[in-house]
Amino acid sequence: MLQSTSIDFLIRIKNAYQAGKKTLSAPASKFCIALAQILKKHRLLSDYSVSGETKKTINLQLTYLNNSPAIETLKIFSKPGRRWYEKSSSLPWGSSHQTLIIISTSQGLLSQRQAVKQKLGGEVIAQIN
Repeated sequence: MLQSTSIDFLIRIKNAYQAGKKTLSAPASKFCIALAQILKKHRLLSDYSVSGETKKTINLQLTYLNNSPAIETLKIFSKPGRRWYEKSSSLPWGSSHQTLIIISTSQGLLSQRQAVKQKLGGEVIAQIN
């Protein structure tokens, strides 16, 4: 049973990278589209498009750098049974400079760096390396 569309979406992306796929289709939601925008902005996806009118799907073009996947590890912080909220001053930092931490704030989904700049806290969704 599907409990969280955001977790399902991120796991589908990670599994597609591990399987060596170039494209991926998944059910679309506003949250998934916002995640795709952040991933494209940070060059973890080449492109994405949304199709369908009543039952929307999101089509992703995956990025590979020198035949290695752009997303190697994925750590999910917030889960349906345990949400993790942090203030902007105590947001976690990644293990390297290229680590992307996604935060759900009152201004929408932001990367950890953007949330700290805007002094916004929120729910820590995931860490992507």
